[in-house]
Amino acid sequence: GLKTRNSDYYRRYYVQQIEKKVMDANIPWKAKTFEKAEWMTLGGKLVEILLASTDLFELKSIGGSTDDIHATQKFLDIWQANTDYAILHTYKNCPTIIPPKDWSSISEGGYFGELSVFNKAVRVSRFKEGGYYEKYFKKLKSADLSKPFKALNAIQSTPWKIDKKVLKVAHEIVKMGGDRAGLPSTEPYQGLPPLHNPTEEELKAHKNKMFLQYKKESSRKGKMVRVLANLNTAERFKDYERIYFPCNMDFRGRIYPIPSFNFQGDDLNKGLIQFADAPKVTDNGTERWFLIAGAEFAGIDKVSFTDEIKWVKENEQNILDTAEDPIAMLDWWGNLDCPFEFLQFCFEYKKMIDYKSIHGSIVGWSTGVPIAFDGTCSGLQHFSAILRDPVGAEAVNLKPSEKPQDIYGRVAQVVNQVLKHDSEHGTADEWDADKNRPKYGTKTMAQLWLNFGVNRKVTKRSVMTLAYGSKEYGFKEQVFTDTVEPHLDEGVFTEDNARPCSAYMAKLIWEAVKKVVVKAVEGMEWLHKVTRMICKNENVVQWTTPMGLIIHQPYLTTKSKTYRLRFAQTQKRIYVPYTLGDVNSKKQENSIAPNFIHSMDASHLQLTVCTAKDLGINHFAMIHDSYGTTLENAGQMFKTIRECFVQLYTEHDVLKEFAEEVTHLTEKKLPDLPEKGSFNINEVLSSLYAFH
Repeated sequence: GLKTRNSDYYRRYYVQQIEKKVMDANIPWKAKTFEKAEWMTLGGKLVEILLASTDLFELKSIGGSTDDIHATQKFLDIWQANTDYAILHTYKNCPTIIPPKDWSSISEGGYFGELSVFNKAVRVSRFKEGGYYEKYFKKLKSADLSKPFKALNAIQSTPWKIDKKVLKVAHEIVKMGGDRAGLPSTEPYQGLPPLHNPTEEELKAHKNKMFLQYKKESSRKGKMVRVLANLNTAERFKDYERIYFPCNMDFRGRIYPIPSFNFQGDDLNKGLIQFADAPKVTDNGTERWFLIAGAEFAGIDKVSFTDEIKWVKENEQNILDTAEDPIAMLDWWGNLDCPFEFLQFCFEYKKMIDYKSIHGSIVGWSTGVPIAFDGTCSGLQHFSAILRDPVGAEAVNLKPSEKPQDIYGRVAQVVNQVLKHDSEHGTADEWDADKNRPKYGTKTMAQLWLNFGVNRKVTKRSVMTLAYGSKEYGFKEQVFTDTVEPHLDEGVFTEDNARPCSAYMAKLIWEAVKKVVVKAVEGMEWLHKVTRMICKNENVVQWTTPMGLIIHQPYLTTKSKTYRLRFAQTQKRIYVPYTLGDVNSKKQENSIAPNFIHSMDASHLQLTVCTAKDLGINHFAMIHDSYGTTLENAGQMFKTIRECFVQLYTEHDVLKEFAEEVTHLTEKKLPDLPEKGSFNINEVLSSLYAFH
């Protein structure tokens, strides 16, 4: 029967019907169901065969007991030569050339035909353990999800097209060897020369350098694979007038495109696409939004709109020269914040200038460049609005000001004040006899950080993740990974002082940020207390968003069983996780702040899209706290974002609603809600830089 079916879809359907007939007929048979351990053991043997029979991958140990599997340069070469073939076989990760199917239920929407079975409206794979999947899925099916579905359908029905000019330039840069405009080098990094009769200290330093270079090379390979995939996907779809990106959402309501090549991708990905069928401009004043977008692609976004426009005017000749000969101007535009998005802007800017020279204004002109308005540290924006915090509201631009406030820079200023004090009056170094190494005092560490230089880049990630539950310990890992480790052995940080300096900086950032956003910390602490009370009764935390999405935190306790496997002439241990079915209280508590705030920014985005759709806007480039649309509709979107933000927190007291919804999950009285401040949320309506 299978021989007469011509596609996987019909073959699958045929087998399902045969299976159904067998089951209905009560024929005694038993299918073999593999346990997770058996699947993982099988996977391990397949990996062993792959390593033994090809030279495309290699096993590397980076210390400890874990081995990593890495692509070799030969794999990258083959990938580059055969990506057309590979892309044809990754159909699940591709855009569509017809509008996606509207979501009408949890299981119906997105792709048509055989691809429809792979995705649901809500990504619920993590719920499949512990029996919560069926309960949660049943609740979702009975909920009124008309508003989230309306937002999903509006975003995924947006028509896009490939920017052929940007694609051509990207191909040229890859042919030149990459390593420009944010693209990785196509050639592997040179290894370190071997040491001859090294001392123990020299050998230790050499190993550290090798480890850092190994990580750098591993990162290069991964980036290169993504670049080649993006370029070849764009190549495949470049001749279609319209392409679309089916979307769904995670369990918090955040909307994501399903294809890996999409409008939420990296700078190259975004630069390769633009809106199709963009409406023509009807108001000459709209030009300012186009110039502002160009400046922000270049990274000029910490100044007023007036200064952003001024920057574009001052650099007009460079912009026009870039449009005329991008490769000749590569050293200029290739070093800006978002080089490929800016390159697209340059091409479109020249078109605009040419159009104006004929028609006298931009009325009647259209461009597919998305004009996006981004929130400022959106997690803290939401906490500041929920708790009406005047200090936090000012720091994250909810209050009107003449130029955008920089909360990351503000925290850096507070940190630098402490560093200057500690560099003169801090504690002295001591010798740790047990560990046979120095124990650095705050005086030395402050001097080291002052020599390195602490700016907004050092504090940004920690401040940004504060609203998502990150605290001093999380800050320490972030500072080490983002700032200290990449600069080891460059004159300031060494293996001995790296961890102490990271911990010291994390403490300073934590103390500084608590002064800037007091209410956000109070809000998070309240959520943590309530979660601890709920979990004592073995309940998972659950709530309903203002847009009607039901949310359950899917975190249950897990344990691992250990199995031994013969692998590449050695013995390896495989750890197989399984769910006990009990609530993971720690994970529930650590996740409540980020999940709750993500559900609020998702609600704001969904409300904004639904409202904009009703106002006649049909193009959306949305990335959680970034709201993009066409140039013609930019002014309306600028206004709608603010109106919906105010509406969300005027019509809903979300912490109070959360408390009312979870009160039955604990027999104890919940702690009092955090006290609200004096911030007038209607000020957001007149704030130029709340979303800019």
